[in-house]
Amino acid sequence: MNNLLLKNKSINNQRNSALEILRIISMLMIVFHHFAIHGEFEWETNFITVPHLWYNFIILWGKLGVNLFVLISGYFLISDKDCSINIKKILKFLGQVVFYSVLIYYLFVIFMGESLNVESIIKAFFPIAFQNWWFASTYFLLFLIHPFLNMGLIALDKKSYQKFIILFVFIWSVLLTIMSKTYQSNEFVWFVLLYAIAGYARLYGFNEKMTSKQYFILAFIIMLITYLATNYITFLETKNEIGTGHELYFSDMQKTTTFFSAICLFMAFVKIKPFYNKWVNIISSATFGVYLLHDSNYTRTFLWHDLFKNSNYQETAMIIPYSIFVVFIVYIACVIIDLIRQYTVEKVYMLFVDKISKPIKLIFNKVFVLLKKIFF
Repeated sequence: MNNLLLKNKSINNQRNSALEILRIISMLMIVFHHFAIHGEFEWETNFITVPHLWYNFIILWGKLGVNLFVLISGYFLISDKDCSINIKKILKFLGQVVFYSVLIYYLFVIFMGESLNVESIIKAFFPIAFQNWWFASTYFLLFLIHPFLNMGLIALDKKSYQKFIILFVFIWSVLLTIMSKTYQSNEFVWFVLLYAIAGYARLYGFNEKMTSKQYFILAFIIMLITYLATNYITFLETKNEIGTGHELYFSDMQKTTTFFSAICLFMAFVKIKPFYNKWVNIISSATFGVYLLHDSNYTRTFLWHDLFKNSNYQETAMIIPYSIFVVFIVYIACVIIDLIRQYTVEKVYMLFVDKISKPIKLIFNKVFVLLKKIFF
């Protein structure tokens, strides 16, 4: 393990701004996706319009954005040499999620007439357990166990690591795409695969002959094929040749087209010469906050239905500039809000975390020793 880390001494803690740009792009994809999927659009089934084609375009890339977000996280986290649970980082993550969960709930109670009851209060204070945001809950589990994943992945030799990824991809992506089925599992298993792939990219790299430009071209080709296939399915639905509801078949995050689009885009940015830009990294630091703010159970309906009234634009080509304008307004507003939180609430909170993280870790270790004696 030590030899492998020495061999990869380019691994460091400084964030590569090229990948931070990709993180920003991935969240923009997700916000565009939410504009479409939560906009309450109801399309005519007997013909295709320009707004419908635009809808197909922006809704396709949401799960691609999710894949990219996890890949980027895995790329940075695989270099974490500390194989113990980092209480401080966990509390920081939980602090952000709980803060927004409680804040949004009480704002909607005060200003939007949301009912104040015990069940809702409990859910607001325990957002991970109640999956107020599915991605946050799944990502938290991944973040929780990532030190142990690192131990296992780094212990694999290069050939075994390759076999593990190929088998995992074949079972959880290729087969699922061909068979049009899903296994009885959840998104966590998929996140582990993405994490492992990003880890391999950081430790060994992929095809050295492939340039960033070539990866961009390949990603574009796969994404174009995905979009054309989606529109063709939509066309078949208008002719009643297949049932409705299949047009987004290739956009699921585990589908081969979406998966390989994500890998190619990810590698295209990995291959860009690393650089550091303060402002890019500052904006990127707010991406998770953008997600929490705009896609809670409360803000989702408020934004896309009540405030921006997305579906009012489904019969006009104005939906194209309107969606771009709205998504960027939402994104910028959420970034500003989260940066304010980082430099105010989080600074105070982290002072508290600094004081309690060590005692909590000691308690955790004692509980672990006790459980070890009982069960092992």
